[in-house]
Formats: sequence, C-alpha cells, structure tokens
Amino acid sequence: MAFVKAKKEKVWTKVLLGGSSGSGKTYSALRLATGIAKKAGGSGIAAIDTEAGRIRYYANKFDFSDQQLAEPFTPEKYITAIQEAVDAGFKVLIIDSISHEWNYCVDIHDKMPGNSWTNWSKVTPRHDAFMEKMLQAPIHIIATVRGKDEYVLEEKNGKQTPKKVGLGYKQRDGIEYNYTATFNIAQDTHIAEATKDNTHIFEGRYEVLTEKDGEALYDWANDGESPIIVTPEQITQVRGEIIELAKSLGGSQNETVCNLCNNIIGSLNPNACSDINALNQLKTALTSEMSGRGGI
Repeated sequence: MAFVKAKKEKVWTKVLLGGSSGSGKTYSALRLATGIAKKAGGSGIAAIDTEAGRIRYYANKFDFSDQQLAEPFTPEKYITAIQEAVDAGFKVLIIDSISHEWNYCVDIHDKMPGNSWTNWSKVTPRHDAFMEKMLQAPIHIIATVRGKDEYVLEEKNGKQTPKKVGLGYKQRDGIEYNYTATFNIAQDTHIAEATKDNTHIFEGRYEVLTEKDGEALYDWANDGESPIIVTPEQITQVRGEIIELAKSLGGSQNETVCNLCNNIIGSLNPNACSDINALNQLKTALTSEMSGRGGI
C-alpha cells in the first residue's frame, strides 16, 4: 500500500436530525435543504416522505419535489428512491424519516422463527446496504429520525408539568455517528444541539436551524479539491500493464518482481488490489526495473 499527501476533498454532506414528535425535524430539514440547494443548483430539493404526505404541509413555503414511500418500508425501497433522486439530477435529498426502515427490519426479525442471533445475520445486511447507499450516494442528504418519546416532570412556575423528551432514536444503536453532523432538536423550542459535528460549525451553538446553516454546510463541504474519480476500467488497465511488465521481467521467477509486488500491493496478484495509487506505484517500480535492464 502507498501513502499519499492528505488533502481536504469536496464531500457530500450527510446530516441527521433527531427529536421528539413535534420538535420540527421536517421543517428544519427543509430550511437546511433550501440553503444547500441555493448554492448546489441541480434539480433542486428531492424528498422521500414516509409520513403519509406530512412534508406537503410545507409545500407553500418551500420549493421541493417529493416521492411518497408506502408500506412495507423495506431497505430496498429506500435504496431505489435514493438512486432515483441522484439519477434525476437532484443535489439535495431529504429522507423523512429513516425510522420506518428500522421498524421494518425489527418487525421482520421478530416474525422470523428460530434463533434470534442467527436471524439478525439475515436482516442486518439489508439494513447495512441502505446505510451504505445513503452515506456513499453523490448527493447531500438530510435524514430525520424519530426520538424515543418519553415524558418527564419539569417544574414550571412552581408546578410540576410533563415535558416530552427524546431518549435515543428509533433506529439502530449508534446510527448518529455515521453522519457529518447530527442534531437533537428540542420539542418545545425547536432549538438544535449538535451531538456530532465534523464541520465544527455548530459547536457550542444552541439555535434554530435556518437556511443560512444550510449554506454554511455547503461551503464547508466544497472547501477542498475535487476528489479523483477512478473508474473500474482504469484500474483494469493498470492491472493489465503491470501483468505485462511482470511477465517481461520473468514473473514469479524473478525475486525482485515478487518483492516489489508484496511490498507495494501486498500480493503477487495485481488483480487482488483495487488501490489505484498502489497499483501506479508498482507500475512505476516495474517500469524502472525494466528500464534498468535496457528493456524500455
């Protein structure tokens, strides 16, 4: 494997908004998305709605296109909808909400006969595929997640009054750590608190999320170099060139060739390596070895 100079690259932001029912997750998502879309362009804002059209309550205040997802809320349905948003040219996607996907996975698991642990090994890959699609998709995503609502007593004006709070999320444990930024939104004030923030924009802030915050997220995400996109065809081509060079040098019968392969890509088989930087480094080393022998 090869080490290369690290540089900040442009990324697609992935934001999670959690909170109790009525905390304003959907409205906050639309405000953030509007700010991002203002700078990102594309086809505007896409929204995947699992709340029976609830996001349309705000259609007179925000400009967006939605897709109404119906039961069963399978991971595969979410995956398909995300890809459709990408293919349609949208740069910003709201998923409202991802709790339905996890509820589906839990329900399927609970209905399966046999060993619970073994059954999770059948369900988890489907959930993981959804998470991977969401995190790797070339589109800014703002996902909402329902809080596990409970009531606590709070003293107000000398009286004990009930207050709804969210204790965790209705999703797989640890889900919040997968995102660029994760916010908890208070049910009574709609104020957002960042519980994870790779951007460092929201540290120490306790405010209602706005369109300006969406613009700030976009600016942070695009403050860097464009990532180098390597196609499978490019990797295949370099592998082929390495194999031809290695054959010309005697292949596995040449100790130098074997050492270079093992030291740079960790294998004698170039087809076992997908790291384009390591492959190019090996190609350069083999070319140099060939040149030293007068072969090039």
